[in-house]
Amino acid sequence: AATAFATLFSSGYMMRVLSKKKLLPQIRLPTKKEMSSLLMYTGPLMLITINRLVGFLAMQKAAMRLGVDSLAAYQICFNTMIFFFLFGEPLGQLFQAKLPPLVDREDRDAILSTIKSVLSLAAVSAVGIGLLPYLFLTFGSQIFSSDLAVQALAKKSAPAIFGTIATAIMTVTIDGAMVASKEFNFLLGCGLATGITQLFLLTKVNTLGAVFATFGLRLGVDALGNTIRTALGRGNLGRIIRKKKEN
Repeated sequence: AATAFATLFSSGYMMRVLSKKKLLPQIRLPTKKEMSSLLMYTGPLMLITINRLVGFLAMQKAAMRLGVDSLAAYQICFNTMIFFFLFGEPLGQLFQAKLPPLVDREDRDAILSTIKSVLSLAAVSAVGIGLLPYLFLTFGSQIFSSDLAVQALAKKSAPAIFGTIATAIMTVTIDGAMVASKEFNFLLGCGLATGITQLFLLTKVNTLGAVFATFGLRLGVDALGNTIRTALGRGNLGRIIRKKKEN
């Protein structure tokens, strides 16, 4: 509730500032065309988000099956993972901001240069940011729990969290490129396929680290699928890169 109130308050304040500076556009109901354009983006992304939430619920259920101590350690690890997971979002948004005009112009050289720069930044960030939750869970889990068994489970899960966060940052970045080139159908299809696979794997796990590893594996397959598809010249982005290269 506090987070929701803070978001509403800050949004209202920004609108007030924009209004005073006469930068706030006229607020009106969107037209059918505008709604259709908006839903083209938000519809698939909402389904992808719901799909991931189902995976998170299944992960929690798997942790519950492992016992009370595992569930407590899961909450520590999960909250840590989600916090650092958010650090990858700006990299995906960077692709979404820079690639659309380049894709519209079919500027292969500029696209390749942008992809190289952002992916290089993402690779360094993935390792650096991934180390932070690893160190926190290894040396700082006692901040959230005084139970030695819970601390031991959180520490034991730290390598899986490192791998998951590093993979997640790369995946979110690559997903940003796919969103920028409007590859929604493939994103959704790949997400559903890997989501179903994760649900199956979660029925087989018997350690907390393995629970988180299923999420990292899911994201890694997503990223690999998107990369291979683009490299093969499929989709808007791959077509531009392959067409210009063959010419």
